[in-house]
Order: sequence, then C-alpha cells, then structure tokens
Amino acid sequence: MKKYWAIIFVLLSFFASAQVEKGKYFVGGSADINVSFIGKNSGFNLGVSPNFGVVVVRGFVVGARYSFNISSAKNFDNNKQEFVTTTTYSSAIGALFRYYPGKKQLKGVIVFNPAYLTTTTMRKSSVSGTHGFALYGAAGIAYFVNDHISIETLLYANVSGYKKVLPTTRIGLSVGIFVFLDKKKKEEALPKAE
Repeated sequence: MKKYWAIIFVLLSFFASAQVEKGKYFVGGSADINVSFIGKNSGFNLGVSPNFGVVVVRGFVVGARYSFNISSAKNFDNNKQEFVTTTTYSSAIGALFRYYPGKKQLKGVIVFNPAYLTTTTMRKSSVSGTHGFALYGAAGIAYFVNDHISIETLLYANVSGYKKVLPTTRIGLSVGIFVFLDKKKKEEALPKAE
C-alpha cells in the first residue's frame, strides 16, 4: 500500500510544477452556510464570495472580489412576548491582490482585499440600509496539486465598519480551493486550399 502512495506522490510532484505564471487566470471563492441556536433565539446565514483575477507578473494576482450574504435572526422579545425576525442582505465589492512567493509545490500566500460594503436590514415594520468599508488581509500556505489547482489555508483578519457604527474585527482560519487557468492559445491559421 505504501508503494502506491509513493507512486501517486511522485506522479503529482512530476506533473505539478506549481508555477503561478504571468497571463494565467485566477478563479476561486467560497460559500458559507450556517445555523445557530441560543436559547429560544435562532439564526441562519448564507454567503457566497467569488474571486476573479489575472496573474500580472509571476506570483502576483490582481483582480476583483464580490460577496453576497443573507442572514436572518429570530429573537424572542420579552417585552412584547413574541418572536421578532430580522433579515439582513449585505454585499461587498472590491479589489483582489494575492501574492504567491516561492517556486515549489508548497508556496506561501499573502492576500489583501479592500472592499465597499452595503447592507439592507428588514424588520417587521421597517427597512433600513447603510454602507461602509472593509479591509481583509490574510497569510498562509498554498499547496499546488497541479499547475491549475491550489488548496490554501489562511489565517485572516477582517475589519469592517459602517456609517455611524463602530468597526468590527474578525480573526479566523479559512480553507479554500482555487483554480489557475491558461489563456486559450490562438490556433494557427490553416493554409487555404488552392
């Protein structure tokens, strides 16, 4: 059994030059869904965050990131003796900067994303909205399974603030899969038949 694993590892290493070459396209993202329960109260969250970019120089990706999030909280109001539901829709759009130092299959990765935020909150009898700004930074490792796929683990910090609201800082660990695609090569023109 160990022989088979050794052969698979050697083959993956052979086919994986793990280069983030200029001109490759970067595609990736994340999705999150969770449910929470605290006593009588409950919450639901669904978010998606696609990323797109292009490698402008070896190891450096520039692009855009968009995220959309829906969250709903059902809380018991002791004064009114009823449940109150709050639904929030939020989105963020911003620049994407990623750097992959190293030439091996296992590389470092540094990420920076500034973003503009908007949010709309709906309650039983009111709708409100606001906007703000976020800064996301992360550092970690990227393992290139082959020339086109990386599995990344990052330690991140995200600071976000909305108008007239104190900023929120989140620190966490994320795992993601990202794809690097080559530009299509132009096909050589076939000679005309005489």
